[in-house]
Amino acid sequence: MEEETIIKEVLFKLDNWVVENIDKDGDLNQSHSLEYDEMDYNKKVSSEEILHFYDVATNYAQSYTQLTDFNNVPISDTALILWTAGLLWRKYDVRPNDQIDDTYPIGYGDSLINQAKEMLKPYKKYNFNIF
Repeated sequence: MEEETIIKEVLFKLDNWVVENIDKDGDLNQSHSLEYDEMDYNKKVSSEEILHFYDVATNYAQSYTQLTDFNNVPISDTALILWTAGLLWRKYDVRPNDQIDDTYPIGYGDSLINQAKEMLKPYKKYNFNIF
């Protein structure tokens, strides 16, 4: 999947988030950046951050499924987008603690990650070791 498509798809999952373009030097790239009023968006993230979390989500998904290649998994793109959006949401979601109990239900980021895991579950490999 192309980088631009990844960024757009992840932003579709995050409510009213926008991309802040940063060039390779770490400076804001004004030629490609849109001017937003703070009331126009909920969060502003860089495209590099989205792509970084996509790589992290890919590593998590590979570890979860025990697969190194997702070419034979038709829904892998959707699952990776969900997982990436969930990781980004969790990064910026401020919670008093990270424990899941009756007083603090599962957050939106956790829900996205759980959806991605459920989509990948049929493709998960299991290893049984007997000693």
